[in-house]
Amino acid sequence: MAFPDLTRAQMRERCDLAGVARVVAVGRASPDSPRLAKLRFVQVVKGDARSRGGFVYVRLRGGAAAPIETGLASWSDWGDYPVGGLVETHLDWNGPEDLYQTTWPGAVVEVVAQGAHMSRVA
Repeated sequence: MAFPDLTRAQMRERCDLAGVARVVAVGRASPDSPRLAKLRFVQVVKGDARSRGGFVYVRLRGGAAAPIETGLASWSDWGDYPVGGLVETHLDWNGPEDLYQTTWPGAVVEVVAQGAHMSRVA
């Protein structure tokens, strides 16, 4: 079972936070902790960012290797947050972990800044 494709508008409707952010870092605090992306938002189009020290933390799903097909839908966003990159992202708040997580497969797209405008990387 694969996840159905969602449009950017559908993802924005279902997410808690959407916008464009610079990826500051990706990693773990310790080998036992979750892998996190550390983001600094430059434009918020939906929601109020729950930040710590000006940064938003996103718990990454899956792993660096492609998920093993089990018949159940699985996905990874480890490669979606390139350090130093500018991304358009849609995030859900995970209250128990006090972190965000990516809303849906395809919810993160790298963008390039062009003066006052931004466009998606093809």
